[in-house]
Amino acid sequence: MTDKRSLWLNNGIPFRDNWPLQVIIVLYVGFWNWLAVSPYSRFDWFLENLLIWATLVGLVGTYSRFAFTNLSYTLIALFLALHTWGAHYSYNENMVDVLLKQLLHAERDHYDRLVHFNFGLLLAYPIHEAMGAWTRLRSRWLYVMTCTIVLALGAFYELIEMWVAMIVAPEIGTLFLGTQGDPWDAQHDMELALYGAVLAMLVTGLINKRRTGVQSSKRSMKVSNGG
Repeated sequence: MTDKRSLWLNNGIPFRDNWPLQVIIVLYVGFWNWLAVSPYSRFDWFLENLLIWATLVGLVGTYSRFAFTNLSYTLIALFLALHTWGAHYSYNENMVDVLLKQLLHAERDHYDRLVHFNFGLLLAYPIHEAMGAWTRLRSRWLYVMTCTIVLALGAFYELIEMWVAMIVAPEIGTLFLGTQGDPWDAQHDMELALYGAVLAMLVTGLINKRRTGVQSSKRSMKVSNGG
C-alpha cells in the first residue's frame, strides 16, 4: 500500500494510482468549465486561455518522462485557477479588485499584479524541482537560477502579450494588456513575479535546511546508539 508521503510527493506512482493528482485535475476542470460560461469578453477569454491550454498540453505530454510531485501540481493548479478567474472577468474588471482597492486604498485594479506575484510565488517551487532533476546545479545555485528563470519567463510573457495584442487583437490591446495607463506596468509585473519567487525560495531553503538538520540528527543518534 502506498503511504501518504509518497502519494503527496508522487515518487514513481503510476497515474492510475495517483488519486491526489486525479482530484486536482477534477477540481480544476470543474472550476474551468464553470468560468468558461459567459465571460466578460469571449475573445479576451480565448486569448488568455491560450496560456492555460499550452501549459496543460506541456504537462500531459511530459508526464511519462518527468512527473512533478503532487505538491508542484497543486501549486501549478492554484496559479492556473487564478489565471482562469482573471480570464473570465478580465483583469481590468475583476470583482476581487473591489476588495483590493479597499485594502490598498488605491484607484488602480490590482488583480493582475496579484496574479503576477503568485506567478513567482506558486511556480518557483515546480521550476526549482525540475531544475534539480534536469541539472547538476548545487542547491544554492538552484535557488538563484530558479529566481532568474521566473524573471525571464515573466519578461517573455510580457513580450507575448505585446505580440498578441499587436498582431491578433489590436482593437482590445488595452484590455488584454491591462496596463491601465501605467507606463511601468510591464516592469512592475516582472518585479512582483521576482519578489514572489524570492519569497518561495526562501521558504523552500528554510524547509530544506530544517529537513537536513533533522536527518543529520537522526543519523547521529543511530551512530551513538551503535546502530
